[in-house]
Amino acid sequence: MSVQEFILQFSTVPLVGACVVGLLRYRHLETTRRYLVWLSWLALLVTGVAAWFSSHHRPNLFLAPIDTAIELTLLGLMYRRALRPLAMARYLPLGIGLFLLGTVLSYSPRLDTVEFSPIQHFIESVVVLILALLYLRQLLQPPITMAPLEREPMFWVSAGAILYFAGNSLIFLTSNLTLFHSRELSLTVWTVHALLYSFLNGFYIVALSVTPRPAPLARVTQS
Repeated sequence: MSVQEFILQFSTVPLVGACVVGLLRYRHLETTRRYLVWLSWLALLVTGVAAWFSSHHRPNLFLAPIDTAIELTLLGLMYRRALRPLAMARYLPLGIGLFLLGTVLSYSPRLDTVEFSPIQHFIESVVVLILALLYLRQLLQPPITMAPLEREPMFWVSAGAILYFAGNSLIFLTSNLTLFHSRELSLTVWTVHALLYSFLNGFYIVALSVTPRPAPLARVTQS
């Protein structure tokens, strides 16, 4: 087994880990992290269906828009709670609704294609990056928080999201080009994607495992 094949196969392990941790801790999690548990389990379901199609030598990229719609919806709901009381949080459901409407109108469930439209993935990447950066700005802006960041679940979600979606925005835009240009290049690109996905789910595991601060943030006021 080559290194690339190992990474591609191993990328599911952190996802399974996030599902297991989320299931074990589900009763103790607040609403925001319960969304994350649902995201992990639905991602595992889509991954399983995709693997079944692949094992039967059939294209499975028609599942990509479904996976993206699920991911953006649940991440959007998480950030809607995390970004309160910012005005943007109030309009997130509308934005999610428009994204889902566009997905439904443009969806073509063809089983005979090996291509997929990268636009939906690129839009998702940009939106999630904006939300994650807004959250980190809100978390880190003065007055300075004295609570350890490692106890903030959404800090870990945002860190993983920035790493994953920043890298994937370029991967999705060039995916179809590399697929037809060179099989080796395409395999390398998707190996990088699998590695980023492993890191993302590793961050999700940490987010599901940490115990949030029990009290509001203590702040240092400026004189």
